[in-house]
Amino acid sequence: MPPHPLSKMTSFSPHYPVQAYEFVMDALAWTVHQLGQRRHVTGRELCLGARDLALDVWGPLARHVLETWGIRSTDDFGRIVFNLIDASLLAKTDTDKIEDFHEIYSFSEAFDKTYTVQLDDHGHVRRKLPRRPAPWVPLAGHQGMN
Repeated sequence: MPPHPLSKMTSFSPHYPVQAYEFVMDALAWTVHQLGQRRHVTGRELCLGARDLALDVWGPLARHVLETWGIRSTDDFGRIVFNLIDASLLAKTDTDKIEDFHEIYSFSEAFDKTYTVQLDDHGHVRRKLPRRPAPWVPLAGHQGMN
């Protein structure tokens, strides 16, 4: 079996575990799905998509899960994305920069104050994702398609 595409990331940047990279890639797939078209995603769009996905998956525990992986601000999303770019697992445009991820939102505002439980007609927690997005595929070399 071939090695996991993210397996080399642990030696590249030990600050974040593989789960953090997997989450960012899932958030990228989720964001593209929400946008309704496969296109380049801005840093702001990815941060907002990551917030929505985390709240959908983990609810009020979202902040805790992300912090367990060393993700404490939107700047961490940017560092992870640029590590993936450096590892040729994502591509960027000429205008993309790590500053695009700087202070998009505060984690306390996004995760502690905005989460409310929504129930469906049967009293179950309503989820935005009917199923998990398709697995991500590295898009290195496809300019403007990450």
